[in-house]
Amino acid sequence: MMPFHAALLPNRTLRRVLRLGVLLMAPWPLAAQSVPDLAGTWEGTLVNLPRREGAPAVAVTIELGAIPTADGQCAPWKTTYREAGVVRGVKDYRICRGAGATDLFVDEGNNVRLRANLLGDVLVSAFKAGSILLVTHLRVRGDTLEEEIVTVTDAPATDSLVSLSARSVQRIVAVRRR
Repeated sequence: MMPFHAALLPNRTLRRVLRLGVLLMAPWPLAAQSVPDLAGTWEGTLVNLPRREGAPAVAVTIELGAIPTADGQCAPWKTTYREAGVVRGVKDYRICRGAGATDLFVDEGNNVRLRANLLGDVLVSAFKAGSILLVTHLRVRGDTLEEEIVTVTDAPATDSLVSLSARSVQRIVAVRRR
């Protein structure tokens, strides 16, 4: 394998970005991090941005288990979507741990598994479907759960910087049911 040399790249800004990226990828000592308390039933609303005129309000109930702490364990992750009190969709997933604390994934069923990474207090998952890239963020702040899914139109990589266009953000804000 040839060594990476940022100086071979034509664009000075790109070289700087890549140098920073290489520095950030250097192995850092892993500090113990606290696992966010996801367990519980959360109720809130879903908003799609940009907003569509006349779009119905969507109420959401999320039933979450704790992030697994032992290899091979899974916990429920069920999201129910309602419009005017009528169930319009249910996602019945699981959050699972493979081999080791950093091997997390979302099991959507039907052999669909999405990698997940706990980065500080944020559970992040990124995946592509055709030319669409989706990045999800899930975090807890006090008794509020926030989930965002950013949808981006993907483009082929080149030898220079590729700017992508964000299409939408789906945001759920929910509070823990007491």
